[in-house]
Amino acid sequence: MRSILDTTDWAYNDVHNLSDDHEEYAKIPMSLMHRCDISAKAKSVFAYMTSKPASYQFASKRIAKHFKEGYRSILAAISELEAAGYIRKSKLHDGRMLYELKENYWSLTVEESKECLMDAFQDSFRRPVRQFDLIPIQEAQKAIRPFVASESEAWDSALDLADQCRNAEMSLNEKTLASWLNHLS
Repeated sequence: MRSILDTTDWAYNDVHNLSDDHEEYAKIPMSLMHRCDISAKAKSVFAYMTSKPASYQFASKRIAKHFKEGYRSILAAISELEAAGYIRKSKLHDGRMLYELKENYWSLTVEESKECLMDAFQDSFRRPVRQFDLIPIQEAQKAIRPFVASESEAWDSALDLADQCRNAEMSLNEKTLASWLNHLS
């Protein structure tokens, strides 16, 4: 027996094409959408939150005004999202609670993504230090010893030189050691 579903010609509804007006849609990570331990209500609240600008200050009562569900229901959804690690809350000095999305890397622009990477992994974007003509710190300490008052000062100065070379992305070689010795004299 055939049903009406068998004879229906199904077509894609291209009225909501995401590629043209992508600014009019909220971005939700698939990892959240496919989690079965998070309610549809919490996913809807998260979608609402991602639709707002980055500087928007979320408050539970303000969020609840945009939903048919009651205030306590929205609070439960917010708590669910917080427990899952998608949002964080902070208490203001006047007792109000503000909510913010945790870093949502899935919706960042390329420039914002580079900024986040630079903040998180500052040392990984430095040029590699050349690995030839290196002088061990002990040798630098021996060379520095005649220019300072004590052995411990020589050691501290050698460590300081090594730190300065690392921060300047330079190798600790004869040339940098000679410059350091000129600095000490």
